[in-house]
Amino acid sequence: MFTYYFVHLDKPFGEARSRLLEVMSGLDEMAVAAYREGEEIQARLGVWGTSPVVAKTVRLKVGEPVGQDGTMLLPIVWEATGAPRLFPKMDAEVVLAALGPELTQLSLRGSYRPPLGSIGRVLDRALLHRVAEASVKGFVDRLARAIDGVEAPVSSASA
Repeated sequence: MFTYYFVHLDKPFGEARSRLLEVMSGLDEMAVAAYREGEEIQARLGVWGTSPVVAKTVRLKVGEPVGQDGTMLLPIVWEATGAPRLFPKMDAEVVLAALGPELTQLSLRGSYRPPLGSIGRVLDRALLHRVAEASVKGFVDRLARAIDGVEAPVSSASA
């Protein structure tokens, strides 16, 4: 399954790029917080019963940033730990792209294969893809706030 989400940042590409590189150490914590929001959605919708299915942590493997003038790609692998057979692994890229002298787009585009074979694909189409999209949206929104300096990366203790 493919997922994509973007926001616009009211700042020049160079400034957004510098800030993204500064906050990279907090990406794991942002992913954990976004994933927990997705779990809360699952619980509210009654997926897997009335309480969320909790993975121990979410781990991001962050690759080296690549890009040219006006574009930067940051490859990531986003995976839940604790029960790997129950959760998909997403291969994705965080993308920064200049849209003008004072406007930059921040996006995440990624794909994953639902776990549990054909049952997982049915559940994903019916509901779980929305949970994945909500987690991606939460992650990108948090990242945008950190780049804007509005929000510091969350600590592991608060996730």
